[in-house]
Amino acid sequence: MSQVLKEEVFDRIFQAGIDVFYEKDYRSAKMQEIAEKAGIAVSLIYNYHKNKEELFDKIASSLQINFDRIAVEEEQATGLPSEKYKDVAEDYILDLLENHKVFVILMDRSQGTKYEHTKEQLICSIEQHIKRQLGKKTHAVYNDMLCHILASNFAEGILEVARHYKNREFAQTMLSLVTKCYFEGVNSL
Repeated sequence: MSQVLKEEVFDRIFQAGIDVFYEKDYRSAKMQEIAEKAGIAVSLIYNYHKNKEELFDKIASSLQINFDRIAVEEEQATGLPSEKYKDVAEDYILDLLENHKVFVILMDRSQGTKYEHTKEQLICSIEQHIKRQLGKKTHAVYNDMLCHILASNFAEGILEVARHYKNREFAQTMLSLVTKCYFEGVNSL
């Protein structure tokens, strides 16, 4: 089989895997469904991937998420929190959302894999960022639950944009509204 055909089949399996894992989740997805979606025999998948776990790993690892790095960059930037978000984090999040299906797979549909705690890790990263920022702004002591709730809500907001993604413009508009509420409150709208 020529190299071009091998790459084309690999790409069809990869995209079919994304579609099926997005529709179902890791545990519910069947290799037969992925093969049908790719328009190939299920046995052909095993020429490219040892098993479902390996295929899932290739899909999941295709999207690198590093909110800790973005949080640190945002903390080092100057300006209002909303300006720092816009300057540092917005494009990063929009780039992630262009791969919205893989993002949703990682956050919502990875139970039973080594990625099943990705959403909790994202929330923890945002929570630590909020704690550090609060520590710089006030001497008041808040219950840690406040930071956790804010982080969970922000992460869920990003995830909702991913679940309903239409295009980058839609995502940017929605994120702009979400962050406006996040930084200024609902009454700012």
